[in-house]
Amino acid sequence: MPRTASLSSPLPSDVASNGGFYSGKVGNSSDVVYVLSFCRGDSWNDSCFNCLSSAAEDLMIKCPNQKAAVTWGTGEPPCIIRYADGPMYGKKLIFPTLKLPNVDNITMDQNQFDPIWRNFTDELATSASMGTSELKFAAGRTVLPNFQTMFALSQCSPDLSLIDCQSCLWECINDYQDCCHGRRGGFVGKPSCIFRWDLYPFFESDSINLLPSPPPPTAVTKADPAAPPPANAQVTNGNILKSLRIVVAVVGSANLFVLVIVSVCCLIRRRRSNPWMVSSAKDEVKTAESLQFKISEIRAATNSFAEGNKLGEGGFGKVYRGRLPNGQEIAVKRLSQSSRQGLQEFKNEIVLVAKLQHRNLVRLLGFCFEEGEKLLVYELMPNKSLDYFMFDPKKSKQLDWPRRYNIISCIARGMLYLHEDSRLRIIHRDLKASNILLDNNMNPKISDFGMAKIFGVDQTNASTRRIVGTYGYMSPEYAMHGQFSQKSDVYSFGVLLLEIICGKRNDYYCQSDGGEALASYAWKHWRDNVPWEILDPVLGESYSRSQVLRCIHIGFLCVSGRSG
Repeated sequence: MPRTASLSSPLPSDVASNGGFYSGKVGNSSDVVYVLSFCRGDSWNDSCFNCLSSAAEDLMIKCPNQKAAVTWGTGEPPCIIRYADGPMYGKKLIFPTLKLPNVDNITMDQNQFDPIWRNFTDELATSASMGTSELKFAAGRTVLPNFQTMFALSQCSPDLSLIDCQSCLWECINDYQDCCHGRRGGFVGKPSCIFRWDLYPFFESDSINLLPSPPPPTAVTKADPAAPPPANAQVTNGNILKSLRIVVAVVGSANLFVLVIVSVCCLIRRRRSNPWMVSSAKDEVKTAESLQFKISEIRAATNSFAEGNKLGEGGFGKVYRGRLPNGQEIAVKRLSQSSRQGLQEFKNEIVLVAKLQHRNLVRLLGFCFEEGEKLLVYELMPNKSLDYFMFDPKKSKQLDWPRRYNIISCIARGMLYLHEDSRLRIIHRDLKASNILLDNNMNPKISDFGMAKIFGVDQTNASTRRIVGTYGYMSPEYAMHGQFSQKSDVYSFGVLLLEIICGKRNDYYCQSDGGEALASYAWKHWRDNVPWEILDPVLGESYSRSQVLRCIHIGFLCVSGRSG
């Protein structure tokens, strides 16, 4: 019996009767087929049923014996049917891709149109990803400078996590830009998500909520720490900047400490003098002869990179423990030939870390660039990285609440130094638990500056076509459009803060039955007035309720206040 024969009868009615989404398996014994299907968010039951009936028949004709297939149907609104010989629930699939651009070109100035289009589609993607387990859909309209109205919608399969939904929609939007830039509308469909825009109303406006205009900025300093922030909370500059340095000086006070973290979430005032530019990295390296090690010295210190001295390994390469002739213990970062960190990033990290001095930044002792090796020599951080403790059921018990609170405070101080207090304005771009190293006393130090960028005088943002960093910690505007700023690090800090509180990786709930990102999971508990349920169970009752509430609140402000 053809695999698709099982799709023809029950599926359309199952989807239509379950709010437009269905995931399960049909068939029996050797002919079991796993199916996942959903209708567009503005579909009525009848149109959903008709589209799925047509799509199922189409699959039976075109793909009778394939192990896996997908169709977007031929109805309006469209629908999606996927089937495979294994479970698909919660798994993002972005291939194959269907692209259907409008044949006509837009008539207004492209330079005016592009930023409006990018911001609007980004907002839709973010809104759709924050939907429920029943519906991840957003549609809206915006008025263009030539008085035309632009309509657009984004939708993900409801089983996707917040992060997977965002990244899937970003893929759709980027694919549209690559294939169809300049056209006046179009559709991009992937097995897990769809995106469409046009200059006429193609969706049912009565059945959905159009995106509202953003509210006025909310001053963080006036927020009630125990009150939940709005979903689109924005962080703005406040009078807190005037007393920032006083706050840092007396950070031992718990109440004032909160202001330090909040200040990381602010857009710090633009005040710099004579910053170094990344292009001068080569000259800076030449002037740092005192930092240069010989390859023979490093081989002797690490016993020729003996396997027994290996501390860890990542996409960049390996890290080895070593000991210098004077007895000092070191960590040697050996970049692999296939490392994402090339020569420019290697020089970049040398310049940055050698010049930046702060107790919450890892200290670079030197470097080596001989015999094809790219080596960075750091002070040894004996307790490895934060993720080594935090995500291990046994080791996490060593991180009680006072220690975690101190770690949050120290990371905030380090980021404040990078953004405001150093001679440079540094955007780290890869802040995450594995890049937070711990010393003998479990005090954290920010590491890995290979992806960092230096901002010039009065510069507030930049863009790149080369997206680097770690998905899940990236702000949407950076992951989607390559636009980064201090806000990008603030977003990453918010994700990291929630991880420290919950003791779970950002993608933990994406991989479990909940199928959602940590921020979404935490927000639901906050909204339901049960924030204590998200705390790491190993904390027991030995924590300050007021401190925990403030930290959760700040985490939400960081991940939702990107446009403040």
